[in-house]
Amino acid sequence: MSRTAREGERSFAGFVTQPREGRHASVDLDFRGCGRPARRPVRRALLAWFHGEVEQCWRRATTGLSVLTALCALALTTATAEAAEPFRIGLSLGLTGQYALPAAMQKRALELWRDEVNAAGGVLGRPVDLVLEDDGSDASRARAIYTRYVANRAFDVLLAPYSSDLTSAVAPIAEDAGVPMLAPGAAADEVYRKGYRNLFGILTPASRYTQGMLRLAYDAGIGTVGLLSAEDSFSRDIAEGTRKWAPFLKLRIAFDEPVGSDASLADAVSRMRRAGVGLVVVAGYMDEALRVRRAIAAVAWTPAAYFATIGPALPDWRIQAGDLAERTFGTSVWEPNDSFAYPRSREFAAAFAARYGMEPSYQAAAAFAAGEILAAAARQAGSADRDALRDSLGNLDLYTVLGRFAVDRTGIQMKRLDMIVQWQNGRKEIVWPAEIRTAAPIFGPIP
Repeated sequence: MSRTAREGERSFAGFVTQPREGRHASVDLDFRGCGRPARRPVRRALLAWFHGEVEQCWRRATTGLSVLTALCALALTTATAEAAEPFRIGLSLGLTGQYALPAAMQKRALELWRDEVNAAGGVLGRPVDLVLEDDGSDASRARAIYTRYVANRAFDVLLAPYSSDLTSAVAPIAEDAGVPMLAPGAAADEVYRKGYRNLFGILTPASRYTQGMLRLAYDAGIGTVGLLSAEDSFSRDIAEGTRKWAPFLKLRIAFDEPVGSDASLADAVSRMRRAGVGLVVVAGYMDEALRVRRAIAAVAWTPAAYFATIGPALPDWRIQAGDLAERTFGTSVWEPNDSFAYPRSREFAAAFAARYGMEPSYQAAAAFAAGEILAAAARQAGSADRDALRDSLGNLDLYTVLGRFAVDRTGIQMKRLDMIVQWQNGRKEIVWPAEIRTAAPIFGPIP
């Protein structure tokens, strides 16, 4: 044997080992050198020597095989431990403060998804572990939480907090750490205009929230729009989108102001009335939707249509608005329906109601869909490697309980349309798009 060949061999428990070539190296045991009989003149001595050498070789072999068995067992134990390592997801939600209601919905839905997916074997064979902290609906607290999350490097992926403003606050932290982050509660366009590679949106961009309503108004022959908007980034993008899309449908913006105090709202509503506004559009949250609707009722005005982006779609709208809820329109990101574009939609709604004793909101559906998307991305990537997950999320195109998911290179959602709902006879009905509507829209004076 040449010197080079000998150097390629390795000693294992006293035996020569020869590594095989290939991706997964294995070891061959070579029983050479177990003893060469010296010449002895006496046959008895020769036999004694032979039995002694055989026993010695056997001890070496069994010792070597025991070591090999132990190493294999250790490798299997390590692999099993790695396979059992949780697929860890970190997030914060505003369980107290301004966003408490929608955040609580998202928490419930995520826990429902976690338990369902774990019962089915987890993600990549690993149990899902949700680590959730209350950010108090406060951006500075959210930043502190996510800074801590990325510092301990214990998470495979992150979910963004509820609201566009809080998502904007933590997105740079995930970006700098290179951790993929899915955003089930951020719709403001400006969140996705900063060149982030690790942020992926689920919701339809805010600038498109009023498209369906504007189309309905056009079909109904309404020609003028009055716009009232809140000052947050989400509401500003809705207002900007309304200004952009209205002219395409030959609708004129006859009134455009921020939502002010209750005292100033009375004057604003009166001026909208004098301007001949047919469609009132409120870009804001539940608070703005309720205050404007009450201000309209206070002056006994009956515009042809009242629309608010957030408020009428929520289960609490009927309770908080009372009789004023009737005939109001709103954008709904999700409603339970049997359309192919919303697979398992009714099944999710039924499971949520059975577990929590309440109907899920669209925020709940968005959170559940976030779990579906993460699981699908991990399956497509074949691992929890951050680079692989990032690429998978960027290329994924699938249908979830929330509808279709697919993003462009900026991470903004591009493939789904929101629904327009209207309260009719105490029930929330889908009135747009026509393919899945449960009732025709009703226009005319608000009762």
